[in-house]
Amino acid sequence: MSVLWYFPLAVLLASCGPGSSAPSPSGAGGRGGLNAGGIGGAASGTGGSSAGSGGAVEGGGGTGGTRVAGAGGSGGGGTVGVGGDGGGAGITGTAGQGGTGGGAGSISASALWNSPDNGNPIIPGYFANPSIFYDPPTSTFYIFAQTDGAWITFAAEPTVWYSTDFVHWKSQPLSLPSIWPTQQLRAPSIAKHPTNGHYYLAYTVGTGTPGTYVAMSTSPLGPWSNATAGTTSATASLYKANDMWGTNDWIDAQFFVDTDNTVYLTFGGSHRAGIAKLAFASTFLASIDNSDPRMTDGTIHKFKEVTSGLTNYLEGSCMFKNGTRYFMTYSNSACQNYNVQYAVGQSPVGPFTHVNGEIVQRNDVLHTLGPGHNSILQYGGSWYIVYHQQPYQYVDVKRQTAINQITFDGDTISSNVETPAGVWAGTGALETLVANARKSAEPNLAFGKVVLASSESDYKGGTSVAVPETFVAAKTFYAARYAVDQNNETRWAPATLPGSLIVDLGADRAVGRCETTFEYVLRAYRYRIEYLAATEAPTITAAQSSGAWHMYADRSSNTARFSPVVDSGQISTRYLRLTVVSADIPASQAEIRTIIETDYADRVSVVEFKVFENTLP
Repeated sequence: MSVLWYFPLAVLLASCGPGSSAPSPSGAGGRGGLNAGGIGGAASGTGGSSAGSGGAVEGGGGTGGTRVAGAGGSGGGGTVGVGGDGGGAGITGTAGQGGTGGGAGSISASALWNSPDNGNPIIPGYFANPSIFYDPPTSTFYIFAQTDGAWITFAAEPTVWYSTDFVHWKSQPLSLPSIWPTQQLRAPSIAKHPTNGHYYLAYTVGTGTPGTYVAMSTSPLGPWSNATAGTTSATASLYKANDMWGTNDWIDAQFFVDTDNTVYLTFGGSHRAGIAKLAFASTFLASIDNSDPRMTDGTIHKFKEVTSGLTNYLEGSCMFKNGTRYFMTYSNSACQNYNVQYAVGQSPVGPFTHVNGEIVQRNDVLHTLGPGHNSILQYGGSWYIVYHQQPYQYVDVKRQTAINQITFDGDTISSNVETPAGVWAGTGALETLVANARKSAEPNLAFGKVVLASSESDYKGGTSVAVPETFVAAKTFYAARYAVDQNNETRWAPATLPGSLIVDLGADRAVGRCETTFEYVLRAYRYRIEYLAATEAPTITAAQSSGAWHMYADRSSNTARFSPVVDSGQISTRYLRLTVVSADIPASQAEIRTIIETDYADRVSVVEFKVFENTLP
């Protein structure tokens, strides 16, 4: 089965028959029909074309959205689409093929989860428990996060993401201390010491000797060396499990650097939270300061339990200071109902008072499930919460990193700030940086183009076990258009392999490189990219049946575990065909176990396929 998409599409909120239309929220364009009745229009327009007559009505564009040309009917070309607010006009389609969409408009803060060009998730792939850090000397943002894969036991290689403009992100594996365990590295935290110039990285480590481990480096990119007095794997941790109070006293450690240059560590789960002061030797090694009289709890190490006042506390504590007030954010509930709450106090050791309201919480309208385990960023006078969330196809170990701005009204923090647009909409220091970066960015030639896929995978649905809830099945949920929508939450998954996706650039274009991002960015995928000129195929359907394809990149024997994968080579072409052959995916039931039991199988999916004119990024 071949699947042809005209992009972008209205979100299908209702089932529509031939010639009918359905409303769509602001920010999404509609599409006309393909040789038949159309599927729903958008907020300010209608979709649909007459079967066999050819003239398709333009899809309407909502505020901040993109309008798309109607699909051509069997008798003639589609009508030119008119841009929404900030959007450009589409291109008239040919018979039976339809036009391309108008240029992208400004991003709407009310964009849907599967709208094209969304800012959340920030980075592709599955990364949880994020710790964000901005380094002024290099004007660089860093995100350290737990690499989700299959079940937590099988968490993938620790990785850091970094960017100077918060739009274009790069990643690299971490070079961590060789004496550390290499599995179950969770919930990192990054901070720079205010006076000794070293960067410190903490991890919760669940194997070997479970505990909180700390490394140091002169660069956020490492290499990292062990930052405690230990010299063997048995003594390398800053503190071991059960050194404080017992159950889960060693998880979710986060640094807090006070305005007086004192460095603290908050930690703990299972409804108990603590804070400890850190000491740093002349050799830059870190230890828990047992001499602070405020730390009245513990025997092996001195700390202060601050659970009182942290109403609904479960785990994931994060302390920051705004003015004279100390805020503690933390996560509550579990799985798809995870959320972030907070308390405020006058000192880092409390007492704290809970403030009603969830900063981020489950939002079914936006298909945001389980947002939580956050860190806080202050940048240019604006404040932001960085957290993980589950995508709509809820699977607890496929969490993704998101960001939204928060504001303050005295001791009250804005609530329910989660949006798919993230910092790609609104006003603020980071929003301005992002807007400028996007304006000057190299155009992605594949964005919003017509695509033709060999097949699309269904979402099977299932029942969450930990927090019982049933998720309904959805046909062709992993749609072809999601491979060219510049949205890290969506992805295309062919129903069978090999699976192919053809992108129509509309005319012969100079192509210098392709960037392919797969679902699991640290797994090996095997694929091919081929090309075909306009003179070799008049339509995308003709291209699909052509035997004249030329090889652009052959990675059918690829073993490298990394993406986005960049393939370079200067050509002129109208069509590009990506064929996904296979991938390294888990084989054992234990490794692919997830919270949702009936839709656990890993698909071979493409998050984004981008095409650029230049050979080098």
